[in-house]
Amino acid sequence: MTIFSMATKVKSWIISTLKIAFAGAIIYWLIQSGKMDFKGLSAVAQPLPMFLCTCMTLATLLFASERWLGILRNQGFPLSHFEAFRLTMIGSFFNFVIPGGVGGDVMKGYYIAKDNPTSRVKAVITIAMDRLLGLFAMMMMALAVMIWDFKTVNSQPELQAIFWLLVILFIGFLVFWSIIFSRRLSSLAFIEKLISLLPHHDKFLKLYRAFTSYKDLKHAFFYSLFWSLVGQSLSITQLIYIGSLLGFSDVSYYTYFFVVPIGFMITAIPISPAGVGVGQAAFYFLFNLVHGQETSLGPTSITAFQIFGFICGLIGAFFYITYGKKVRIPEGESI
Repeated sequence: MTIFSMATKVKSWIISTLKIAFAGAIIYWLIQSGKMDFKGLSAVAQPLPMFLCTCMTLATLLFASERWLGILRNQGFPLSHFEAFRLTMIGSFFNFVIPGGVGGDVMKGYYIAKDNPTSRVKAVITIAMDRLLGLFAMMMMALAVMIWDFKTVNSQPELQAIFWLLVILFIGFLVFWSIIFSRRLSSLAFIEKLISLLPHHDKFLKLYRAFTSYKDLKHAFFYSLFWSLVGQSLSITQLIYIGSLLGFSDVSYYTYFFVVPIGFMITAIPISPAGVGVGQAAFYFLFNLVHGQETSLGPTSITAFQIFGFICGLIGAFFYITYGKKVRIPEGESI
């Protein structure tokens, strides 16, 4: 082992430790300040709620695997429904192992790339497209709810800022999809000329050309978008159910359908394992902002939600242990 590789591993361990400590500090502060009702989770830790929530989490992961499968098959990767679900479950396990809500995507990409050595970039791009579709679906859902009740949005400067940020991002996505799906736009020479001005432009050009290979994704796009919306709706339903168990039956469905997609987007930022800690802070702020009063609903409900995600992650660990084609943790990451 070289000095450079040892230094890289030490740096990785330090960063991972700091991220875990950061997540723990946020949760500790929320509990100590009374902003998260940790004792209230006992209402969720009953046989029937645990069974139902675990089933809903597994169903959400199944829908997520169908979203990815639509993209994979469009690009010529002949995975079965079970294989896609198994890799998605393995990814759910590594979401709790590699800091950030996208850690599982890293491992899914490694498996697909390893099994398809001649199409590694193409395989990894399916992960990126899957993630982008999920993010796009979250934006659609949040914007639709905000437009439905724009009066409430317009009454608070913070909600206005969030709304216009989402609008800008949504327009950016529409431009991106237009370039990807349009043969005329994707073939414009000036786009590649702009990319050639960037540092390491050869890598960006390779990625751009890989993305433009999705010109015929239109059918798969709507197929995957459908399953993304179904999965996210089920996650929101699960959080509504958890909220009712915690005694927050008075919170409107509008609040959940607005808060949860945005909260999930923030949770996916790679700051802590599976977004633990970051999710609690984000949901605390968003639920209080939209609901109009301070409540422990946000951090307590997302904690319960993450617990069921962890339970399903343990099932994913079983899939990983029994999977015949092991891959090492990418250098620079840690368990």
